[in-house]
Amino acid sequence: MDLEQIIKRIDEVHKQNRTTEILLLIGTSVLFLCGITCFVLAIVKQEFAWGAPPVITTSLLYFPLKEIKELRRKNIALATAPALISQLPKAKAAEEIQKLLQNLFGNHE
Repeated sequence: MDLEQIIKRIDEVHKQNRTTEILLLIGTSVLFLCGITCFVLAIVKQEFAWGAPPVITTSLLYFPLKEIKELRRKNIALATAPALISQLPKAKAAEEIQKLLQNLFGNHE
């Protein structure tokens, strides 16, 4: 497999990750808007029970934001890897690819 094929595959992964990132951002925005709406209702109606849902929706924002951060970290590693690895001898390049994959996805044995 040559460098162009590797770059093409990485570009495909970037596109998939970008789609996932956009969906996570949309979901996060919906959660945020629900929380703000409930908060405004609590203030306007002076029924402070409406203040509980913003706490719940705000706490739910942690998970999509964590996933977005992880996707971006992987994208950076995938974007820089081909250029760096192509400069190495084949044996060293294979070793570095294994390290990269283990770093990105962990040891799933």
